[in-house]
Amino acid sequence: MFFSRKKELAELREKISSNRFEAVLIYGRRRVGKTALIREVADTYHGCFLYYECKRSLFGDNLDGLNKLLRNGLGVRFSFQNFRDMLFHLSEQAQKQPILFVLDEFPFLMTEQPSVVSDIRDLIDQINHQTNLKLILSGSYVDMMKSLIEGNSETFGRFTSVLELKAFDYYDAANFYSCYTPEEKMLMYSVFGGVAFFNSLIDRDRTPIENIQRLVLQPNSILQMEIEYTISSETNKIPMLNSVIEAIGAGATKYADIKKKVMNQKGGDANIDYLLKKLIDLEIIEKKVPINDPENRKKTFYVLADNLMRFYYQFVFPNKNMNSIMNTDDFYNEFVKDRLISRYLPISFEKVTREYLIRANRKHLIDPVIYEVGTYSYDDPKKKINRQFDVVTRDRNGYIAYECKYTAVPVSATIYREEEYQIRESGIPVYALGFVSKSGFEPGMKNLSDHLITLDDMYAGSLT
Repeated sequence: MFFSRKKELAELREKISSNRFEAVLIYGRRRVGKTALIREVADTYHGCFLYYECKRSLFGDNLDGLNKLLRNGLGVRFSFQNFRDMLFHLSEQAQKQPILFVLDEFPFLMTEQPSVVSDIRDLIDQINHQTNLKLILSGSYVDMMKSLIEGNSETFGRFTSVLELKAFDYYDAANFYSCYTPEEKMLMYSVFGGVAFFNSLIDRDRTPIENIQRLVLQPNSILQMEIEYTISSETNKIPMLNSVIEAIGAGATKYADIKKKVMNQKGGDANIDYLLKKLIDLEIIEKKVPINDPENRKKTFYVLADNLMRFYYQFVFPNKNMNSIMNTDDFYNEFVKDRLISRYLPISFEKVTREYLIRANRKHLIDPVIYEVGTYSYDDPKKKINRQFDVVTRDRNGYIAYECKYTAVPVSATIYREEEYQIRESGIPVYALGFVSKSGFEPGMKNLSDHLITLDDMYAGSLT
């Protein structure tokens, strides 16, 4: 199944259908769907398609694999002794027929033989642009792939297209379980996130809880092992990164709290700034700052970027010993069920709300157009007021604050008036108040606010 990615598909199809040389860089975290995107485009390619997935092995092993690919795909009767000669031969052959050459997981090749970057630079600089060679480099090690387009890189400014594949948002992820109700879709996204591979494992004939138990909670399940492998492979060169991930996963989101937790665990000193930046570059964590005070470090917090990783560290990791000896149903009932509903899902609901506002804004369903979506922090020492809004938008008129209610009862006019009174009395500078409710609204609420959002609104067809 291939869903969404309309923008990326259009750009990639445009590049591979041109009558000139193209060099495309595609990067994104592991399992996000890079290879699926390439193969979807290649299915309609009119020419010779050469795909090679680089191995975590010696360069000679990869060169042998590439030689075999060219023998089978182009009928080459000899073996190349270096990568450079192979590239230039492909360029020459592409003057006779269109060739789409893909090097997937390129960082493995680059690590073992750094000179391949220079070879690609020379190819791009010296190539006859009449050749019909399309070169695609793809990789999951985000920081290494990004290094190819940074100012100090040999290949800086040389790619004709750079595509960063992000995980799906809540709306596109729901394509994998379209038969579920909006509430069930929200639950599934809160656990599995937007990574294509994770969602492809979902069995739509099972209930959401059955899928969660089978894929995540069952000892040594495929997604338990996937998370553990991802963390290990991304952080094995810098062991302290794991300590930071564990601290954030356990709920330490402020800089000072993260540092204290890591120091208590490891002792000594650690460059927390470096570790946090590295994890942000790896797209394992996200840095959140209030949109009204982005430079305030005390108001900055850090969260795990991936929903599945957040779920793992909330429920599985701290209970790993029990998880290994308990029945999966019992583990869910003892360690997951209550906190999933009371604490985990309400926070996820706020994230989904922010994603909904961004999507609705891009679809011109919000007026006036939104400039920013994020959190909002308000302090008034004189009045002793300290308030944090988790979902706030900024437009030409100012700020709108949204209260997210993940409750079993509709939001009433009484709740609205209480919140409005508190905001007005405290002097918080928002010009409108909105509500987002899992269970909808009582009659009369529409007379109080133009900014009321339900789960049904979040999954409306107009957002496609």
